[in-house]
Amino acid sequence: MLSILQRDARLVDFLMEDIASYSDDQVGAAVRELHDQCRDAIARYITLQPVIDGVEGTFTQAPSKDPNVVRFIGNVPAKPPSGGVLRHKGWRAGKIDLPALGAKQDVTVLAPAEIEIE
Repeated sequence: MLSILQRDARLVDFLMEDIASYSDDQVGAAVRELHDQCRDAIARYITLQPVIDGVEGTFTQAPSKDPNVVRFIGNVPAKPPSGGVLRHKGWRAGKIDLPALGAKQDVTVLAPAEIEIE
């Protein structure tokens, strides 16, 4: 997925660049386009769904005590309660449809180097 985000939005390039010298307006303009491109790339290959489809800020029953599904935060007792105030819905992949890797593809290369021939 990271190689797709690099290919479609140049996400890794953006994250690895030192943006300290750019103005907030320049960063904001770059992030707006990056956001749209990353969101489109994710939507193309992954169907995202909330782990808990509830209203943030309201009391919610935990669907599971599995820490991979629900993380209790705050003043958590030794025995986790049945619910609490929903602070983040969480995300799960309802469907993943990533392109197949080539048989000889090096999975450690997220994006190949580019050399222009003039």
